[in-house]
Amino acid sequence: MGKEDNNAPQKENVLDAIQKIQDKTKKPQISSNSNENLNAFQKYEDTLNKETDPDLMISYEVIGLPSKGLFYEHGIDKVNVEYMTSKDEDLLTTPSLIENGEVLNVLLKRKIKSSGIKVGDLLTGDRNAIILFLRTSSYGSDYSVLVTDPRTGKEFKTNIDLTKLQYKEMEEMPDELGQYGVELPMRKKVVKLKLLTSGEEKALFEKSEQLKEAYTQEFSEYNTMKLKSHVVSIDGNTNRSYIDRFIDAMPALDALTIRKKILDVSPDVDMGYEFETADGYKFKANLTIGLDFFFPSI
Repeated sequence: MGKEDNNAPQKENVLDAIQKIQDKTKKPQISSNSNENLNAFQKYEDTLNKETDPDLMISYEVIGLPSKGLFYEHGIDKVNVEYMTSKDEDLLTTPSLIENGEVLNVLLKRKIKSSGIKVGDLLTGDRNAIILFLRTSSYGSDYSVLVTDPRTGKEFKTNIDLTKLQYKEMEEMPDELGQYGVELPMRKKVVKLKLLTSGEEKALFEKSEQLKEAYTQEFSEYNTMKLKSHVVSIDGNTNRSYIDRFIDAMPALDALTIRKKILDVSPDVDMGYEFETADGYKFKANLTIGLDFFFPSI
């Protein structure tokens, strides 16, 4: 296993980045009532859908999904995604939607126009691909970021081209059940894994935060809870109580092996990017998403 580059910028969840905008982008003229805002957006959208003048209609693009539809019962590998409008910017800066963490879910529900697609049922990587399209099609592909030079540890500012971000290659296909297998180096057990949807991950995070608060814990157990949800069997044993207790007692190296496997097989946008310093030194690091991902002028 390669040595981790501590100087490389770390990937930040897009939802976390958008939530941070709240402190900078309050719009007092917008109602704080989420239902009122959503009703207003829907009425506006219904009006546009009835238009026949091309200049008054909202167009869309067909976006291929990194998962290629392999993990969905419906098998849909492409979705119709509508371009963002000025009305969507109002949505992105609505404080109530930012506070309850639903701002991106609401945006995706508005913009995904393919039937049979539920936002919460999408894999996180497929969500990321749609979000990346919405950003580049709305504000262009140029994105200014701060990067750390691995030689000096000093940050420098540079512009990147978001269109250079590609989907990860799926080097290993899932089995007929959409699962993957991995052998643990210490316990010598074969673990079967499934990928979680973005809705499942969100529910687990919320539950972990509730448990942390209820039991005044010093840390969240989200990572362990997520690991348990990924595992469907251990050497063929599918008993949930056994799986949970096995994972609680599992050596850290075995846990790391499972997490690495999940990362390797999860379809997603490859956030790795080749950066270049002022003196021409090139290095690869993960792209960091900042506060201005959807608002370049901030």
